[in-house]
Amino acid sequence: MDGAMNRFSILVADDDEDCREAIQTTLAREGFETHPASCGAEAIEIVRRRPSAIHASILDMHMPDLTGIETLTALIRFIDRLPTIFVTADRSKELLTKAMEAGAFTILHKPVSSGLIVVTVNMLLGKFYGEDGTGSRRS
Repeated sequence: MDGAMNRFSILVADDDEDCREAIQTTLAREGFETHPASCGAEAIEIVRRRPSAIHASILDMHMPDLTGIETLTALIRFIDRLPTIFVTADRSKELLTKAMEAGAFTILHKPVSSGLIVVTVNMLLGKFYGEDGTGSRRS
């Protein structure tokens, strides 16, 4: 992994504890700081408290309190541009369309392999922050 990339922190919101922890563990092994949330409201509170500390998010599409799209809509009140990956077990085209309309970088289907998470996060960060990780969030 590029050394510049691991200075980024990722919000990981998923009500499935096993999935959330697996994503966190994978990202931590790669040197990322993670901010776990078990629901949309918790994710919003994390970002509200420290918006500049979050560089990207991985959001489950189906959480008990808010959907991933509803959560992202609330998060961008605090961070005007938040690169986001949605994860879901739902493979419907309608959901994919809604996710992309909401501004998702991509949507990954559960179960998500650790390798795919790493590759996708690195692609997202490269796109939004530049290949060397020095770009600005709001550029």
